[in-house]
Amino acid sequence: MGIYNNYKRPEKKFTATNFIDDRDVSKKKTSVKSFQELKPEWRKFCEYYKQYPDRFIDLISPPDSKIKLFFYQRMMLRILFRSQKVYFTFTRGSAKSFTQILALYLKCVMHSGGHYFIAAPTKQQAANISQENIEKIWEYFPILQNEVKKYYFNKDSTKLVFHNNAKLDVVQVSNSSRGGRRHGGAIEEIVDETMKKDMLNEIVLPMMANNRIAACGGTDPYEQHKFQFYITTAGTRQSFAFEKLQEVLKEMAQGKNVFVLGAGYELPCMHNQLDIDYVNSMKEADTVNPLGFAREYESVWTGSSDSSLVSYEDLNKCRVLTRAEDKASDKNAMYILGYDVARSEGSANATSALVVLKCIPRGDGTYQKHVVNLYSFEGAHFLEQARFLKKKVNDFNASMLVVDSNGLGVGLLDQLVLEIDENPPYQVVNDERYAKFKTGNSIPMVYALKSQNKETRASDIHNLFINLISNQKVKLLVSESQAKAEMKKVKDQEKLEEILMPYRHTDFLVEEIMNLEYKQSGNQTQVKQISRGINKDRFSALEYALYYAHLIEKKNQTRKRENIDLSQFLMIKSSTLF
Repeated sequence: MGIYNNYKRPEKKFTATNFIDDRDVSKKKTSVKSFQELKPEWRKFCEYYKQYPDRFIDLISPPDSKIKLFFYQRMMLRILFRSQKVYFTFTRGSAKSFTQILALYLKCVMHSGGHYFIAAPTKQQAANISQENIEKIWEYFPILQNEVKKYYFNKDSTKLVFHNNAKLDVVQVSNSSRGGRRHGGAIEEIVDETMKKDMLNEIVLPMMANNRIAACGGTDPYEQHKFQFYITTAGTRQSFAFEKLQEVLKEMAQGKNVFVLGAGYELPCMHNQLDIDYVNSMKEADTVNPLGFAREYESVWTGSSDSSLVSYEDLNKCRVLTRAEDKASDKNAMYILGYDVARSEGSANATSALVVLKCIPRGDGTYQKHVVNLYSFEGAHFLEQARFLKKKVNDFNASMLVVDSNGLGVGLLDQLVLEIDENPPYQVVNDERYAKFKTGNSIPMVYALKSQNKETRASDIHNLFINLISNQKVKLLVSESQAKAEMKKVKDQEKLEEILMPYRHTDFLVEEIMNLEYKQSGNQTQVKQISRGINKDRFSALEYALYYAHLIEKKNQTRKRENIDLSQFLMIKSSTLF
């Protein structure tokens, strides 16, 4: 369906001695003659439908079709056909993947020999998305299936070969796709944390090095060659996805042939694609992360890209641990528990958090730092919290429990130093005011951290955290989605939920960190929340544990220096000095 007017030449006019088609028309002379007469109109329709693909869908839709294109889908299709680069940010339930794949399918029908792709972080993900929507296309518009000569569907591969030799397949954003050649494609869910910037820029986009050769043997100057579609839900402002959005938006402002579009949940709700009551219930639920809701349903890119506490890229590089621990697994490691106390005891919205930091000795007085588990609960009395903490100290054979002793933390310390169960009372190792509670069986287990103290200033704690994350010196658990993908053999849903909980809490930890920005006042680093609706209890608990580990490392380094025999560095023996 090439655009005829782009290649019309005087020497190609139809005369008695000049035919584009085979001159031997003796067998079906009547039908060929009829087609020759219709060719001018046919070419016009070809051009028209390339600019208005939604009208082509209207033409081929059966009378009893289950769907009719919504107005915004018509806009999307026209933009996808007319623009060289597109970036759409839509919510779940907007039929964004269906509309995008429908556009790719129609491009295959209308562009002979075109080779287009759908990319995702994993081939299985791309295959699932493509197969589900291609089957919907065949269900809604059966005539389009007749355009396909053969197709292949399996768990990690999708490929369509059309009668005009056009192809549509999936590629993975990885080294395995290096060296391939395509004429354009779509990148699904660029916001996914596993989508690698370097892989996309160095492997996937270079696949589109060549233009499609049209049926006439030339390049169509009106065709959108090397087109790139980015259609996704919103993410964080620190992500590569937002960086790419800014790039495309800048090109749009410069007048280039690109288009940026976005919409929140109101759009699919308007067309009954989403239930507004369900959306409102999600928005009001106490357990739903407000930032997550803003991204998934309001298409809001959250966070601050200018003054973020740490970069999302650095934080994501720290997420490499695939195995959580619910008890000590290494007798040579030191386990430090960091605990942030709920701001208001007994409140339903008061959240306390515990972080388990596993410190593996390097042999030089420093440690590898692995966050192997996190716990969180709401509205618990101090006595209940104290019992929980003593149980976790036993489970991990912890070396120290670091507790925020500002404000309500004092109430928790008052419980920890008492004999409240079968466990011995704890001794606060750095506050003499609790010495009077010490008994014969008290064990030195609590470090009371006060951010106002000289040794534990809040600014120093924040600076250490920024340094450790920026240099990937802390290892965190992988995301819940990654962990779940590796646990397909676990069929018991309750057991699976229990196993995934540490990974889910790590996702929440990342949310909390991405909701923080720093403010420099002189030589003091202050941290504040962008959205007050997101707590920072997990972040604070992690900071406490990391800072105590830092104090231990400093002490180890001091001891190491004190143990050095200075006489080893002198030219004479120590006995000759006197």
